[in-house]
Formats: sequence, structure tokens, C-alpha cells
Amino acid sequence: MSTMRALAVDAARQASFIVEAPIPTPRPGQILVEVKVAGVNEMDVEVRKGGWAGQVKRFRKDGPVLTGFELAGIARTDGRRIRAGQRVIGYSPVLNGPRCHAEFAIIDERALLAIPATLSDEAGAALTVMGLTAIEVLEHICPATAGQRCLIIGAAGGFGAYAVQLAARQGREVTAVASAANAAWVLAQGAAAVRPYETEPATQPDDAYDLIIDTPARLSFREAETFLSRRGMYVSSNPTADLAGFARAALSSRRAGYLMMLKTDPRRLGRLAALADEGALRPVVDSVFPLEEADAAFDRFETRGKQGRVLLRL
Repeated sequence: MSTMRALAVDAARQASFIVEAPIPTPRPGQILVEVKVAGVNEMDVEVRKGGWAGQVKRFRKDGPVLTGFELAGIARTDGRRIRAGQRVIGYSPVLNGPRCHAEFAIIDERALLAIPATLSDEAGAALTVMGLTAIEVLEHICPATAGQRCLIIGAAGGFGAYAVQLAARQGREVTAVASAANAAWVLAQGAAAVRPYETEPATQPDDAYDLIIDTPARLSFREAETFLSRRGMYVSSNPTADLAGFARAALSSRRAGYLMMLKTDPRRLGRLAALADEGALRPVVDSVFPLEEADAAFDRFETRGKQGRVLLRL
């Protein structure tokens, strides 16, 4: 077999379609992976709309696939650590470009981790990028200290649920913003309180949070600053929407950061596996679609009220 099914996008029509493409050939340091399940993320949806298609094409010059940053599957070539036949999870860093919405993908071995039989393909794919991003934010960008108060906006989404789980595990007092329908589910993830966005504002006049995580980027830094403690931090999913605010943060005792995982670090993958094994990060899957229904998966990703990750099964 020399070809595979792969997902391509037509940004003009804001649609995706399946094409036949050559199976990629790994270079030294890379592993060929047979993809079983892949995640859907914000950039995938934006690429389908044409928002990032040009930038992604500059990263990806070796095939038609412009979406898919994470996968669970089976290694089909040997590396230094990974052996052909092992079940793996992994990701393609943003600067490498997306490549996982296809039957086969080449992934840097540093960005792969062998997984046990107890972790399903769906659970592995659901954990990878968003679990690693939660670790980046809550263990590295804003490490926990005793008694911290944390506000998580978009707490039922793919990243938000892991942020709630890990922040609560660290002993932070978590207030979550989610739909009323998802309130009980978010409390079960570890939140101490939930503010339904239909009936309550995300922030109250007397709030003073040590960390605000804004997954839908609803607030500007100027707005968030009012509700931050003196050394508090605001983390947004879209800093480019508030460049003036991030410049303002550079002059303030309060800080700003952004949700993005750029590093390829096998130690972080090991940390992710350890947290999953401990139950500190529990996979959350909203829905799984076949590759042929990728457009439905992208639409579901943009739907308010989902609980956790949207996945594609190859």
C-alpha cells in the first residue's frame, strides 16, 4: 500500500473532503504512525474557514493535510525509543504544522509516547494536546501556591475541563464559567463553584483572582485586570485579539499569558501519562466522528454546550 486517505480543506467553501495521498516517508528522528483517532482543535476549524490556511501551507509543503495536531495510533517504523507495533499517542507542534487528519502521519519521536493497553485510542487522543497545555499553564506559566483562587471561562470545553481537573488537584479554589446545562458536569470535574454564562457575568465586582484562564478569549486584559489580585495572571487563548492589553501587562504587576504549547518535550509527555495514571487528568470525550464526517466534527467543536473533546476516528 502506497497511498492513504487524507483530509483536505476547501477554505473558499469552508468545507473538507477526503483525498488519496502518498503515505509520507519519515526522516531520521521521525516515526511513521498509523492514525486511529485524531483530535479536533481551534486551529483546525480556523483553517477550514481559511483563517490560517496560508500560514499552515508555508509550514506544510509535503502533502495536502492542513489539519490535525494530535493522534493516537500504532507506530509502523522503529526509532530509538519507539518500536514498530507499539500503541502511541503524540502530537505535531504548531511550528511543524498539522498532519494528523490522515490514515498515516510522520511525527517526531520526541513527541510520541508509548501507551498501555488500559488507555483507549479515544482517551489518548483526547488527552494529548489539551492535557499538555493544561500542564504548561498550571505547572509552568502559573505554578500553584496554597490558597490560590482561579477563574476558568469555558470550563466544559476540551481544554477547560482539564484545567479544572488539574487546578483542583493542585488545591486551587476553582470558579468555573460554563452553561447551566453543564454545571453539574463541571462540578464533577473539581470546580468549587459554577457561574452559568446565560444568567451571570463571568466576573463579579468583588472578585480577586490569582489566575484567570479565558479559553474563549471573552475578556481583554484591561477588563480582566480589574478582577486580578495584585500579582495575578490572565491567560487567553487569543492574545492577538488584544495586543494592546498584552503590551499593557508588560507594565503592570499583573501578568498576561497565552494558551499555546510550543515545546516538544518527552518529559512533559511522561508527566501527562503519570497524571492520567494517577487520575489527576481524566480523559473527557464529547463525541467521535468518522473521517467522512469531518465537517460535522468541526461544527460540533464550535457548538456551545459540549463536554470535552471532539475526535475523528480514521
